[in-house]
Amino acid sequence: MKIVWTDSAKSDLIDIRDFLKNSESLQFAIKITKEIRDEVATLEEWPKHKGTYVKELEELNLPQYRQLLAGQNRIIFERSENETCYIHLVCHTSRDLEAMLRRRLLST
Repeated sequence: MKIVWTDSAKSDLIDIRDFLKNSESLQFAIKITKEIRDEVATLEEWPKHKGTYVKELEELNLPQYRQLLAGQNRIIFERSENETCYIHLVCHTSRDLEAMLRRRLLST
């Protein structure tokens, strides 16, 4: 399974790292971003069995979108039919995911 990070997901990861570097420490920021990357890497081995449905998208009937958790961060990804997983969004669990998803996934 090929993993593709969208530009917005890459930006999310950089924003998380920068926030944690400024609010906690560089070491903590590195640790958390590594946890996120490691969790995403598990999709290469078990893509069809990883992730749970995104409750914020259930009513829209979009089963190709799933989520992973890495600590207190949600990773929203899409499984395509061409053996590719697209990472669309990474955010802290306290964020308003529904608003973020609608803006990113449904505005185009």
